Amino acid sequence: MLMPFELLSPVNLNEAVQIISEFGDECKIMAGGTDVLVAMHAGSISPNYVVDIKGAKELLGKPVFGRNGFTIPALATHDELEHTPEVKKYYAALLDGVSCVGSIQTRMRGTIGGNICNALPSGDTLGPLLAFDAMLSVYGPGGWRELPFEAFFIAAKKTALEPGELLCHINMPSPPQRFGSAYAKFGRRKGMDLALLGVTAALGLDENGYINRARIALTTAAPTPIRAKSAEEYLLGKLPGDDTLKEAAKLASNEAKPRSSWRAPAWYRHRLIETLLPGTAKLALERANGKGV
Repeated sequence: MLMPFELLSPVNLNEAVQIISEFGDECKIMAGGTDVLVAMHAGSISPNYVVDIKGAKELLGKPVFGRNGFTIPALATHDELEHTPEVKKYYAALLDGVSCVGSIQTRMRGTIGGNICNALPSGDTLGPLLAFDAMLSVYGPGGWRELPFEAFFIAAKKTALEPGELLCHINMPSPPQRFGSAYAKFGRRKGMDLALLGVTAALGLDENGYINRARIALTTAAPTPIRAKSAEEYLLGKLPGDDTLKEAAKLASNEAKPRSSWRAPAWYRHRLIETLLPGTAKLALERANGKGV
């Protein structure tokens, strides 16, 4: 049963910021509502105010791909991104991620901004966005500022947003030539489950087939999404092959700091990295060569 609360519906960004600045911890922001309402029904949160930001027109609109990259409004739904042609063509790992968020009903309602701001280590969009060097545009009482995606997560469920700030847009650079990416999620069942582990590979190739760009991102492998930078450095300048990808996976596993929980022990998550990453990287390379889907 829901406890009593007051619903506030700002119609623009300035009004939204003013409201959340005034009420602070007394309010909860609702975008798609797929997490906030569930938590309220469960009784784990009971805010005095719920701020429905879906009417803030600055956060709406269609994703835009242009010369300077790809810009996604924070209120874009997972389903909308799943059916955006540029996502499939240029940012395949993000398509992989949004396609396995919850159920179709969740994807129709849930927003990418909400998925990011929940800051769960298992978020399916977080690894791909980290691998794409995303930048986040946030707005608050102090005006606009840009945050690198990697710096946005301070701890599990905790972000670098200052009081009164809202995430407004996600910006990703245009991909280089011969670049491919893939995201793999491992869970106890195929659908509607949190990832026990997520791995993202985003790889570029030069004209001779050597790896000239490498991003390896891991989720549910540490309190926040992380890049396996030792694995990235190892891959640069190498011809891709099974042994090379297996060694990169070992380095990534060594860099991870997963915790043991009732869902999976830490040693199992380490093993999953070594198992999942080579195949995920291979798919990214196939996509870089125009062969993968």
